[in-house]
Amino acid sequence: MSTSSIVFAVAEIWLVFLMSSLCALPVRSGRAFPGIGVNYGTVANNLPIPKEVAQLIQNSNIEKIKIYTADPAVLQAFENTGIRVVVGLPDEMIPLIGRSPNAAQAWVKERLAPFYPATAITHAAVGNEILTQRNPALINQLVPAMENIQKALVSLGMDQIKVSTPNSMAVLTTSYPPSSSAFQPTLLPVIKSLLDFLSRTGSSFMVNTYPYFAYSQDPHGISLDYALFRNNPGVIDSNSGLRYTSLFDAQVDAVYYAMNAAGNNQVPVIVSETGWPSHGDPNEIGCTSTNAQEYNNNLIRHVTSAAGTPYKPGIFIDTFIFALFNENLKPGPSSERNFGLLYPDKSSVYETDLFKSASIHKSPQTTMPCKQMPYTPLSISTSQNAPAKSYRTEATTPLWCIADSQAGTPLLRQSLDYACANGANCSAIQPGQSCFFPNTLVAHASYAYNSYFQRMGRKSWNCFFNNAAFVTTSNPSYGDCTYPSN
Repeated sequence: MSTSSIVFAVAEIWLVFLMSSLCALPVRSGRAFPGIGVNYGTVANNLPIPKEVAQLIQNSNIEKIKIYTADPAVLQAFENTGIRVVVGLPDEMIPLIGRSPNAAQAWVKERLAPFYPATAITHAAVGNEILTQRNPALINQLVPAMENIQKALVSLGMDQIKVSTPNSMAVLTTSYPPSSSAFQPTLLPVIKSLLDFLSRTGSSFMVNTYPYFAYSQDPHGISLDYALFRNNPGVIDSNSGLRYTSLFDAQVDAVYYAMNAAGNNQVPVIVSETGWPSHGDPNEIGCTSTNAQEYNNNLIRHVTSAAGTPYKPGIFIDTFIFALFNENLKPGPSSERNFGLLYPDKSSVYETDLFKSASIHKSPQTTMPCKQMPYTPLSISTSQNAPAKSYRTEATTPLWCIADSQAGTPLLRQSLDYACANGANCSAIQPGQSCFFPNTLVAHASYAYNSYFQRMGRKSWNCFFNNAAFVTTSNPSYGDCTYPSN
């Protein structure tokens, strides 16, 4: 055979191989926007099944999703879709995972390995806003848990999956001007260990940034135009001289400057949550469907433009919008249940660039839009980011967390032990005390879970316990046994 014949034969074989490989790749109907993902939360009882959600995402412009727990049904539904997935590890597992490499190995092997790489898992997100929960048992074990998950991934040949943890903006002691930002001094030792881990493993610092909450806390001092990416004169950082025309950029740069002040300027930032509620209670400010639509569409255009921020120009900021669906069981004010881009029936709350083909659903008349406040520029140069606070406000409606009797004895027992060891007041369920009877695992677990839920801030994830509990508005107190509601 001549040399030229051999060359053509090899080329033909290579072409056939290439075409067959391309045919094997997942095909999407939608055109994914680079850098844009959504948080797929499931604190609801009326959501579509995961397979329908996976098909919905494939037909959208969404590039990736973030889920809060390694739900097998969700991970299986996203197999061979090409959608990238960030998988959460629940808060309550952190002490065990931090102390036990074997537990970390088991979690990765049982929860991630069966679906990888068919499901394009990119990150394991350990906990959610752990550093601002004021729980030493969680804070002290956070980085050890991340180290153990990382080692487990490497040992199983899954080291392309990065490990990180989402943080609240409240990890900062100050965020304005961005160039003066710094981490809370009490958190700095853990933050430095975290940054060292992220740098060594090539991972990213995850942060939940909510211009909405900053604006709602100071609507007279923060321009709505500034919060919604509208045209505005901007705010000058007096130290750096940089001009900020969006609160989002100012918040992201505040994190970059704080990391630099902590001695690490190599770690990129991922915005793990950001969004704007479309409805809320009458006393909540600024949460209308018009504002939510404008914020999210402007956010999408800003991120996909790769403009970066004034401090970090020309970079993609991977960003996850909160949230995919309105979730009807989330505790707190009405705004908490109205961050979704979609209703549970998959229709749009408002039109976005992510779901151009989705039908538009009118807002329910029973839900009150939040108040609009006039903007008067009162000392905007000193309050543009508002005080650093947790990104969720406390619920005004009484809420309780109780055990799910269908969860099974091992999980209920494990979660009961966790709650009592990590902040719950379990004295009332001891022999001779007011809540000892009925002496059943479900009753004792309910009391312990609720105590933990109330003490940790009444966030939805404080009543997760690996699906062993749920939030209720029905008071479970009985006789002399009183379940706290705050």
